[in-house]
Amino acid sequence: MSNSQVALLILLFPAAGAILLAGRGWRLPRIVTRIVGPGVVWASFVATLYLFANNVTGDFTYWTWIKTGSFEVPFNLLVDQLSIFMCLVITGVGGLIVSYAVGYMDKEDDPSYARFFTYMDVFVFSMLLLVLAGNFIFLIVGWALVGLSSYFLIGFWYHRRSAVLAARKAFVMNVIGDVGMILGTFVLFVTYHQTTYRSVFSAITNPHNCIDVCPNFPKVTDSPSLELAAFLLLVGAVAKSAQIPLHTWLPDAMEGPTPVSALIHAATMVTAGVYLVGRMHPIYDLAAYAHGAVAIVGAVTALFAATIAIVQTDIKRVLAYSTMSQIGYMFLAVGVGAYTAGFFHLLSHAFFKALLFMAAGNVIHAMNDEQDMRKYGGLFRQLPRTSWSFLIGSLSLVGVIPFVGFFSKEQILGAAFSKPDVSLALAVWAFGFITALVTGFYTGRMWWMSFAGKPSPDRPVEHPHEAPAIMLVPVLILALLATIGGFIQTRALGFGPHLVDDFLQAAVGKQAWEGGASEVIATFV
Repeated sequence: MSNSQVALLILLFPAAGAILLAGRGWRLPRIVTRIVGPGVVWASFVATLYLFANNVTGDFTYWTWIKTGSFEVPFNLLVDQLSIFMCLVITGVGGLIVSYAVGYMDKEDDPSYARFFTYMDVFVFSMLLLVLAGNFIFLIVGWALVGLSSYFLIGFWYHRRSAVLAARKAFVMNVIGDVGMILGTFVLFVTYHQTTYRSVFSAITNPHNCIDVCPNFPKVTDSPSLELAAFLLLVGAVAKSAQIPLHTWLPDAMEGPTPVSALIHAATMVTAGVYLVGRMHPIYDLAAYAHGAVAIVGAVTALFAATIAIVQTDIKRVLAYSTMSQIGYMFLAVGVGAYTAGFFHLLSHAFFKALLFMAAGNVIHAMNDEQDMRKYGGLFRQLPRTSWSFLIGSLSLVGVIPFVGFFSKEQILGAAFSKPDVSLALAVWAFGFITALVTGFYTGRMWWMSFAGKPSPDRPVEHPHEAPAIMLVPVLILALLATIGGFIQTRALGFGPHLVDDFLQAAVGKQAWEGGASEVIATFV
């Protein structure tokens, strides 16, 4: 089997699973759904591992979708370090989440079990198409499908009016962002008359490559066209990643089942905006104002969302606002040009946020679907495995050494602190630093209200019990990854390996920051 076929299989596995479950799922035995739902995601993970292990890169074209004159739109998949990295996160963490959902959604009288996994597989397929697409047209297709599948998942319990309204809100706000991204793509097409990434980026970085295909060549190097395209693309990224001002849909999206929340927040949808900026880095590197806007949006959102999380009493809404805040850190990183730092935090966030959501799901499962933390208390003794796992995720979220969140957060703050040449770098560092302090407060409050102290007199269940193994094992695996995952990249300490940087630099460029104690000490204060 050729490398191009393996790359295509990454997409085809979840697509085939979704088609099977959509067409025959309601007639198949439930055990088949339990196997097919997560099984196709794990199959994509294995295919991605093959490409990763063999260091496969390439721009694979399968067919030409549109051809008129000299203009053509191919269906091509761009396999490089960035797309492989994203596919590993989507299928690896996503596989754990979908496996967890097998137990979480397993109710004997639920006729929509197969429908749920159909939507989950479509969601994974859409995100994989988004990150593997080698041209702007299929990027838009994947982008739109992610929004559509999130609509179905958030509104999965359609008999609840609140879920329907939340799904509608998420869809509308994401479509607003989609319009911005489509317009940005249109600006690039009008300027360069190309649809593939490599052709557009080649023309941007070396305008003389564009003489034969760009009739308006004298305008190609004008910064206004790049700035306009970059700002319009940023609108799409802001909406998909729930950043200010298109952020309000994400907390309401908690109306969906907990596995949906985990998948949206940890491994797929909200990371799409970070991926978009990273993929378009040749554009943002030359569009100084738009690039600075990315950092400002991220820094402001990080602090804004963290302050809102302080007063929440719904455990899933606390985690939702923390996601907005942590995605803000990623925007801050890519906005100051520290792309590998941003993607390392994307990886670490996938570990600890999936862990926190699924551990919270175990608590909600044990408490008869109660999400109000004021009705918890004292769960540490009755749910010890879940409690310890949630504590590990919380410490990683706060950024306590040696957990994975420490290494990724410190690399971001260090990158901002050491880049005074970047506009507003020190200001966004200050926002990030204050956000870290606020994060410690709301995370500690969340853990204490849920697991410490005495049981609340309003508890819906007097003697809660641990979740079954199918829901507990993925949580424990993620707890392990959140504990040791940071040691693949210890740049924040100024020594040790930096495997993420080494792997991604071919796709997003070498990072200048080498780490140092002065940046790290600030967080210990």
